[in-house]
Amino acid sequence: MTVSPEALRQAPFFAALSADDLAHVAAVTVERHYERGDIIILAGQDGGGLYFVRQGLVKVYRTSEEGKEQTLRLIDAGNTFNDVPALDGGPNPASAMAMEPTVAYVTSGLQLRRLIAERPGIALATVHTMAEALRGLVALVEDLSFRSVRARVAKILLDQEQTSVAATPRHRLTQQEIAALAGTAREMVGRALKELEGAGAIRNEHGRVTILSDERLRALAS
Repeated sequence: MTVSPEALRQAPFFAALSADDLAHVAAVTVERHYERGDIIILAGQDGGGLYFVRQGLVKVYRTSEEGKEQTLRLIDAGNTFNDVPALDGGPNPASAMAMEPTVAYVTSGLQLRRLIAERPGIALATVHTMAEALRGLVALVEDLSFRSVRARVAKILLDQEQTSVAATPRHRLTQQEIAALAGTAREMVGRALKELEGAGAIRNEHGRVTILSDERLRALAS
């Protein structure tokens, strides 16, 4: 299914493009649908395109040879992923899986690189996107290096709360998924949740976390 230029403009990557540039990108972009649990891309595969999540939630992750998973990012509606292989033509650096029914727009990497070479506006948008991605990686390294497990879990809960949309049912992270995001074991997450609950920041009932105090949780995340 083809994609309209105005639908693409909702992605930060394409928001500042001229109508003409946007029309050229739309011409090499298709719409794809995924069910919860569907693998969208696998790390190491070639020929990756640029993905824009129109609706749903996507987990970008790496898996070690021992089977340990590290979640790198959760991509919700309005954001892109798999930028690097779409731009350099190399293999996918990470895998991606739909965490709920997802609609994504996929732009051919080969065609996107051709447009970057021909159109300065698209090249400039690419620079901005890569700079933002680098900031995100620096923030991830900072979290894993300098924050305690309790602080990392508190930050993950805050981030999930801030990105949720009240009118739309959202996937609630399990303790295992929080552990994969925090770069730790599930048992450590359970301990951190108890500490946050004891501090009066959250309530954890039957595995469902409710934030009681944004201010207190934010203080514990810093």
